[in-house]
Amino acid sequence: MRHMGDREGEGSLSGCRSGNLRTDKADLRRNFRRRAATYEQYAQVQRDMAGELLRLAETEIKKAARILEVGCGTGTLTRELRRLNPRAWILAVDLDPEILRRARVALAGDRGIAWLAMDAESLSQGGFDLIIANSVFQWFSRPHATLARYHRMLRPGECLAFSAMGPATFRELGQAWRRAAARPEAGPPVPVAATFAAGPDWVRMLNQAGFQDVRLARELRVVSYPSVLEFLKAVQGTGAVSPRPRALTPRLLRRLLAVYQDLFGNGVVPATYELLYLMARK
Repeated sequence: MRHMGDREGEGSLSGCRSGNLRTDKADLRRNFRRRAATYEQYAQVQRDMAGELLRLAETEIKKAARILEVGCGTGTLTRELRRLNPRAWILAVDLDPEILRRARVALAGDRGIAWLAMDAESLSQGGFDLIIANSVFQWFSRPHATLARYHRMLRPGECLAFSAMGPATFRELGQAWRRAAARPEAGPPVPVAATFAAGPDWVRMLNQAGFQDVRLARELRVVSYPSVLEFLKAVQGTGAVSPRPRALTPRLLRRLLAVYQDLFGNGVVPATYELLYLMARK
């Protein structure tokens, strides 16, 4: 394994360990469909992730004849793939047909892009020179099997490149939840990001799937928000929340907001994002 970098700076959400979302794809799709209209407004971290992923994979993007984009969402990464490579044939896949429709409208007239609404973990046809995804793999329910499938779908010598959120994402929220639930309510909800695969987990799974020359970069980014409510609003605005969220009682929610503010507030409140970038070759 080679490291592309390890940076900590100022400045999203979170990949999922195998099995946690096995029965939740319908809930996940509803989450993102519900927030399709607000995603662009609140997805600054995801846009920054896309920019870094594009920088790391630029050489692979420019030389690829056939590109598979997993989880294209509203088309942010798709537009940049086309800008960097005007000639490639791109298959853009997303779980939700409505979000896919928005991306198609944004890139209307580009006949070199094929759009497919389906669970990208079920894809099987291959022959790709590049498989790429931004902030998607953390939601996989079968990461081991899916990485092995993507390995088969790549042409020999070609590349898989993706970004994902790691388990340190929203660590302040997890700490505040644990403290808040020490009051009479039992069993705090666990932030979904805490279940995401860590960088070494992804490296191990990629190696087990048959990939070589696996490279990992990790960034811890702290984003400041005006208040805890603004932070939670931004998270919900991207749809990147638990597919099956546990309802909070009004009392526990008030306690959570107060504890988060007391622990971390200083004019603004921080939220940590652990951003992972991985590249691997067949």
